[in-house]
Amino acid sequence: MNKLDKETFSFWVTHPEELLPTDLQQLKEAIDDYPYCQSLYLLAAKATSVHQKSHAIEYVRQAAAHALSRNALRKLIENEFQWSENLLSRLNELSLKQVPIPDDYTKESYELFKRKAEQTHTFFANPIFDFAKSVGELPVVESPADEIDSPPETMEVILPMIDEVIIAEKVLQTTLEQQESTVEEPKPDSVPDPERHRQLLIIEDFIKREPMIQRPRMHTSEQADQEDLTRRMPVNSGAPITEAFAQILARQGKSERAIDIYVKLMLKNPEKKVYFAEKIEALKKPKDQ
Repeated sequence: MNKLDKETFSFWVTHPEELLPTDLQQLKEAIDDYPYCQSLYLLAAKATSVHQKSHAIEYVRQAAAHALSRNALRKLIENEFQWSENLLSRLNELSLKQVPIPDDYTKESYELFKRKAEQTHTFFANPIFDFAKSVGELPVVESPADEIDSPPETMEVILPMIDEVIIAEKVLQTTLEQQESTVEEPKPDSVPDPERHRQLLIIEDFIKREPMIQRPRMHTSEQADQEDLTRRMPVNSGAPITEAFAQILARQGKSERAIDIYVKLMLKNPEKKVYFAEKIEALKKPKDQ
C-alpha cells in the first residue's frame, strides 16, 4: 500500500463521504504512522460507519477520544455537517490549480469535486485583482471624426477601474492626514466634585482611625469549644477506589476485588453505570468459560 500523500489526505478531509472500502487499509496504516493525528481517527470512524458497520463502534470510540467536539463527530458520521465558505473557497483554489486526484478514485468522484468547486467560484474571479486583464477586456470605443479632439473622455471610458482605485487611494490618504491633524490634545483635569471629595475624606479618616475590624473578644473566664476535626475525615480502608486501581487488580488476576471496586464506582458515579457494568461483565466472562 502506498504511503498517504498530501493530495489524498486533503481530498478525504474535504470529501469524507467519498471514502471507499479500499481506503480503510490505507487509513489504518496512516493511523499507525501518525497516532496523534485527530483527522485520521475521524475519517476512519466515518469510513467504517458506512462500509464496515460491524467494526464501527471500535473506531467511533477512538475518534471520540481524540475529537475536540463529539457533537461535530456525530454530525460527520450522520452526514449533518455543513461545510463553511472558507473551506469551499479553498476547494476552489485546489480546482483552479488542477490538483491531481489519486488513481483509486473514480472519474465520477472527481467530476463531483470539480462541480462543487465551480459552484462556489465567486471571490477569486473578481476582476479588481487583475487590472491588466480588466483593461484588456473592455470594448474599444471608436470616436467619430468630430470627437477626435477629446482624448480625456476616451481615457475615462477605457480605464474606469484604474481611476476608481486611484480615487480610493487618494480618499484614504486624505482621511489619514485629517485624522493625524485633528488629534485632540489631552484635556486638563477637570475640577473635582465637592461631594466626591468629601466622601474620599470620610473614607481616609475611617482608615486612619480603624485600620482593621476588631475581632470579638472573649472574657478570660470563657473557653471556646474545640471541634474534633478527626470526625470529618472518612475512614480510609487502605485501598483506593479508582478505575486505575481496579484495572491493576484485573491484570494481577484479582477479579473479585476489581469487581468490588467497580461496584463501588457505580454507586459513586451513577452516570457511568453502563460503562462500569461492561467492565464487570468482561471480568466475569473468563469465569463463565
